[in-house]
Amino acid sequence: MKFPLSWIAQYADLPADQDAVARAYTLSGTEVEGRDTVDGEPVFDFNITVNRPDAMNVYGLAREASFLFGGPLKPVDASCAETGPPISDLTSVTVEAPDLCPRYTARVITGLRNGDSPAWMQERLIQCGLRPINAVADVTNFVLLELGHPLHAFDMDTLAQRRIVVRRAVRGEKMVTLDGAERVLATDHLVIADAVRPVALAGVMGGEHSGVSARTKDVLLEGAVFDPVSVRRTSKALGMHTDASHRFERGVDPEGAAKALDRCAKLILEVCGGTLAKGAIDVHHRPAEPRVVTLRHSRLEKLLGLSIPKERCASILSAQGFGLKEAGSGVWRVAVPSFRVDVAREADLIEEVVRVHGLDGLAYDLPPGVDPVGGRPRELEFEEALRDALAASGLTEAIHMSMTDPGICRVLDPGAEPVRLANPLAPATSVLRTSLAAPMLLAVSRNRARGVRSLALFELGKAYFQDGARPREERRAAALLYADEPPRRWCAPESADLLHLKGKLETALAKVGIRASFEPSQQPAFAPGLGLSVLAEGRVLGHLGTLSPAALDAAGVRSGTAHVAELVLEGLEALAAEPRFAPLSRFPAVVRDFSFLADKAVRWGDLRGALESLALPELADIRLVDCYDGKGVPEGQRSWTFSLTFQSPTRTLTEDDIAPVAQRVSGALREAYSAVLR
Repeated sequence: MKFPLSWIAQYADLPADQDAVARAYTLSGTEVEGRDTVDGEPVFDFNITVNRPDAMNVYGLAREASFLFGGPLKPVDASCAETGPPISDLTSVTVEAPDLCPRYTARVITGLRNGDSPAWMQERLIQCGLRPINAVADVTNFVLLELGHPLHAFDMDTLAQRRIVVRRAVRGEKMVTLDGAERVLATDHLVIADAVRPVALAGVMGGEHSGVSARTKDVLLEGAVFDPVSVRRTSKALGMHTDASHRFERGVDPEGAAKALDRCAKLILEVCGGTLAKGAIDVHHRPAEPRVVTLRHSRLEKLLGLSIPKERCASILSAQGFGLKEAGSGVWRVAVPSFRVDVAREADLIEEVVRVHGLDGLAYDLPPGVDPVGGRPRELEFEEALRDALAASGLTEAIHMSMTDPGICRVLDPGAEPVRLANPLAPATSVLRTSLAAPMLLAVSRNRARGVRSLALFELGKAYFQDGARPREERRAAALLYADEPPRRWCAPESADLLHLKGKLETALAKVGIRASFEPSQQPAFAPGLGLSVLAEGRVLGHLGTLSPAALDAAGVRSGTAHVAELVLEGLEALAAEPRFAPLSRFPAVVRDFSFLADKAVRWGDLRGALESLALPELADIRLVDCYDGKGVPEGQRSWTFSLTFQSPTRTLTEDDIAPVAQRVSGALREAYSAVLR
């Protein structure tokens, strides 16, 4: 929107430096996106956001300048002498649709002479990009630009019974608008009518028949408030967009109609002469309730992340026309002026403070939990690293809808209460998933029906639970291996089993810095003896196991074997160790193999933990080679074979370095688990 600086300066003092003016407007949210010179005067092109209809006019921009530059806001002269008969003797207004027109004001001027508007007024219109028409029309446009409230003038001699009726249109009703086009109306269109026919589209455009002309002597001036949704619906349906509809669609000041009408009447009397009827018609069916919003200073500083003194906050809001009343320590009850139709909540008031105060005091350091490179939260960074690790292990990522079948949820997680949808698409998608494995199993069923005999999938997403009155969500990761293949042929790889899934999960967690361990456990969805718990630093992260036939049947999988792992990711990033890098050693490694007999109750994780606790010098790797409990091994025992790799980054290891290892390993395992070196 284009406005000359000299017009704004009539109501507020502006600095002589145009760059300073443009910068102040832009940084406060009213962007100056262009500048021009029209008739020798500087004109700013403002990019005013849709939520600020109060700034879409000269006086609104002057109001902004008054508190940006600290000067007074000068009033608009709207005084006019009423020397004619009472307005009730000349016309009447009936509002039959008060829900779409909460306020309708009118004034009447008789005996005017309508010709060309004065040169100064035409110059202002041209500077703002409008074309002069005639004196009365130019005054209504001038006031629209000056005060932001759309007005309309009717030639009273064209109004049947010289009265106004605000009503909904009759289906199929027609009228010709000021642009010369015939419009066919519908029942949801609001019209301004006389006693017989529509004479204007409310809030959009007047009618050609009732428009003012050079012959016009008596005019009825309209200043109304229309429902924004109704105006937009009419504008869109008829393909019309006008300066009036642009403002009505965004909301106008409900108290601004009367002031704009008085200003318009004063200018018409000065330009065209005539007599102003006494009084005004003001049909006000739904007076607007004053809005009062609570503002907490503590909330303001917490939301903005910077410290603004209470006195500074109060002065900024007061300068903008807000009324403040203290309601406690650092708490205000703020009365919102009627022209700020966009301010309805605490966050809106906080925005008003910071846009004037500025963000110069905002701290430069990043808040905790944010990736300093990409600005991502740490949990998101961790999830992306885990996603990459699972994909690198040979799994394919799947993304499913959160809606799933309640039957499979009951089988996989019988103790969880699912969140039920109020309006589900189908019974099979009537709840939110309590497990990521549920939709993955359904995907197995769909793929198996299409001839896919093996799948390796993973997914990161959320599970949902009905926790009392409010739903609760949980970040999770799940992996699935499924196989229903024919008998293995010579040299063909064996089908994936539970240990394959365990290895993939263990490797993926290790890549993101989490050392996992596993313990036998039993979950309702797993086959007996084929379930494991996943642990890290004593915390249970989740479970993995082979699904029972009942779980497969619930998903419609009639054959094959499925192995599933599911982890809870909430807070898991805190367990991840930061990666550390070291140069590769240039010296050869030394490998020593050991075989021990131990009780069957002893697990490899126990043995590995005992070996790590020894803190052997230059130990680079511990690797399991073999596990055997068949022929030649005593009943109740198991043979474990593992290798230890030693490597120094600075020298070649000698036999003297490695010789003590066997004695330390044998002694530690014998003491801890009664293990005997074979």
